This record gives sequence, structure tokens and C-alpha cells, in this order.
Amino acid sequence: MIIFLLSCRIQPLSPSWKEEFIQMHRNVYEVYKEKGNGYEIHQILQKSFSGEALTQEYVEHFSTLAKMEFEETSIDIKQIDYHNIKILEYTKIHLRVDADWSVGGIVTHQKHKHPRVNRYRAAYTLQQNDSKNWRITQTRMRNMERVQRATLSDEDFFSGDW
Repeated sequence: MIIFLLSCRIQPLSPSWKEEFIQMHRNVYEVYKEKGNGYEIHQILQKSFSGEALTQEYVEHFSTLAKMEFEETSIDIKQIDYHNIKILEYTKIHLRVDADWSVGGIVTHQKHKHPRVNRYRAAYTLQQNDSKNWRITQTRMRNMERVQRATLSDEDFFSGDW
């Protein structure tokens, strides 16, 4: 009986859970350094996603990169800022997180470049895999908007490195 009760306890989250989530989440933007290489894109995404979420993210990012290549468009990510990350729910089975972040970069298309910053908010469901590593198993976008200007001067923004 005692063993059963102990096995039902929720293990406390690591004190660095937020930093671990940010690292896993930032990893997604590494796909934009790839030039349509499907295998490499999948390898990058499987560090952050699993199950159906991995398939959905792979199809979305592969399709986006293929369209960008066709349209001779590219994005050079310069900054990723996390404004708020909080736990919505933590159970023995999963962790649900609400994240609010911005991504800024240089978009090159139609023979010119310009800065672009988008802000996002999403709820993520994470589960631990067999190796006890967290992976995103579901994404629910809550908001997406284009921000008018980068927070840095254009000169600083163009030379930035995230």
C-alpha cells in the first residue's frame, strides 16, 4: 500500500524548469538555418516535440521552408525574447505551460531586407519521454501578431546575434 501511494506522488519540477522549456522552445527556430533539408529539420524538431506534435511541426516547418525557397525569401533570426512563462497545470502525466514570446529577424525577399518582429502566445502540453526528458506533445496557439517595430535601433537589430 505504501509503495502504491509513493508511486502516485507527483515529482517536484526541477528549479530550472523554465530555462529548460526556453531552451527546448528556442530550438525550434534552428530549422530556419536549414535550407529545406527534411532529415535535418526532423532531427532538430525531435529535440523539442514528440508524437503527433512532432509530425505537425515537421509538416508546418518543412512546408514553410519550401514555400520560402520557392519565393526566394529567407529569415535570419536575430532575437527571441520571452515575456512571460507560467505553469497552467502540472500532473503526474503532463505539464501545461502558457508562454508569451517575441521573435525578431531580418526578412529578405523581393530584393530587399527589413526587420520583422512577431509576438506569440501559446499553451504547450509537455510529457516526459522514456529518458525522462520533457517534449512538447501539443501546441495551442492563443495569439499571433506582427509588432510594428523592433525594440532596438535598426542598426543594432541588423547586427544582433541571438
